[in-house]
Amino acid sequence: MKIKVAALVFVFLVVPLTPANSIINGTPAVGSDYVVTMLFGDEKTSSHCTGAYLRPRIVVTAAHCVIRQGARAPELTRPIQDWYVSQPGIDWLASDTKSTKVKVLKIWTDPDYFNRWEPDKGLRETQVNDIAFLFLESELNGPTISRAANREEIESFRSGQGRAFHLGYGCIGESWEKRKPNDGRPYISSEMIGTNMGSLSTPIWDRFLFAQYPVKAEVCSGDSGSPLLMKKGSEVLYLATIFAGGNGAAGERYAATTVLWPFVPALDEAYKQFLIEDAKNRELKAKQEAEAKTAAELKAKQEAEAKAAAELKAKQEAEVAATKAALDLKAKQEAEAKVAAELKAKQDAEAKAAATKKTNIICVKGKLTKKVTAVKPKCPTGYKLKK
Repeated sequence: MKIKVAALVFVFLVVPLTPANSIINGTPAVGSDYVVTMLFGDEKTSSHCTGAYLRPRIVVTAAHCVIRQGARAPELTRPIQDWYVSQPGIDWLASDTKSTKVKVLKIWTDPDYFNRWEPDKGLRETQVNDIAFLFLESELNGPTISRAANREEIESFRSGQGRAFHLGYGCIGESWEKRKPNDGRPYISSEMIGTNMGSLSTPIWDRFLFAQYPVKAEVCSGDSGSPLLMKKGSEVLYLATIFAGGNGAAGERYAATTVLWPFVPALDEAYKQFLIEDAKNRELKAKQEAEAKTAAELKAKQEAEAKAAAELKAKQEAEVAATKAALDLKAKQEAEAKVAAELKAKQDAEAKAAATKKTNIICVKGKLTKKVTAVKPKCPTGYKLKK
C-alpha cells in the first residue's frame, strides 16, 4: 500500500491515510450550497480547512482544524477573534470575500478531544471524535443542509446503499503527484460509495466511516472538515466529516470520516448554551452601546452648550467692544467738536478783534498833515491819504 505524507500520516487497519486536504480530479463547484472555508487574516485573506453550513449560524468542520496540534481541547490554533467563515460556495480569492465573511463567536469540540498523532507509539487520538461545531455571529447566505443522517441511514450507506458526494476547498490537480494549490474555488466529487472497513484509530465503530471515491478522485490538502453529503428525496443529508484520505492496495481512493449523528445531542446542548450566552452578550453589548450613545449624546450636548456659551460670550464681548468703540468714537467726536468749537471761538475772537482794531493813517492837505485813528480811518474832506 502506498502511503502519502502530508502534515500528518494517519495509518488505518485497511488503508493508509493522509490528512484530508481539496479534491483531486474534482469538478469546480463555485456557487454550491453548504460548503464554506475557514478564513483568517484581515490584511490578506487566507484559507484553511473546509466546513459545511449545517444549520442557521452553525458550521461543522474537523476538530483537528481548530485544536492546536499536540494540544487538548479547548486550546485553539489561534484566538477566537481571528476566526471567520466564508459565504457558501464562493471563490474565496474574489474581491468581496473579506466584506462578506462571517465571524465565529464560539467553537465546540468534544471536551476530551486530543489532537495527538504518534502512530508509532499507538497514539492516534487526533482521529477520535474529530469533529467541531462553529457558532456564528450571523446566518450565512443560502440554505443549510437538511439534517444529519440517522444511524440507520448511515448503516445503509455503509453497506453500499446510496451514493454520496464530497464538497471541499483545497489543492487540485490530475493526480496526487501533480497536485497544485487550491485556486480559491470549491470542488465536488460525486458517486462515492460507503464501505464496511474499520480503523485502528477509532474504537467506536458508529463514529467512523470509510467512503470510496470514484476512479481517480481523492482528497487533497485543504479538505479536512469537508462534508460527506447524500441526497435523499428532496433532502440533503450530512453523513460525516472528512478528516483524512488514502489509497488501497488496488489503487482505490478512500476518505476517512467522523459520522455526525452521534454528536447531534451534544450539538443541541452546546448551541442552546451558546444562544443563552449570545443573548447575554448581545444584551450587554446593546447596554454598552446605549451607554456609549448616551455618553456621546451627553458629550455632544455639553460641547454644544460649551459652544453656545462661547458664542454668547464672544457676542457679549463683541457688543462690549462695539459699545466701547461707539463711546470712544463719541468721545473722539466730542473732543474734535470741542477743538473745532474752540478754534471757531478763537477765530471769531480774532475776527472780532480784527474787526474792532483801530489803525492810523496820515492825511495831507498842501503843507498840512493830519493823523487819523479809527477802526476804518478816512481822511477828512480836502485831505488825501499820504502815500
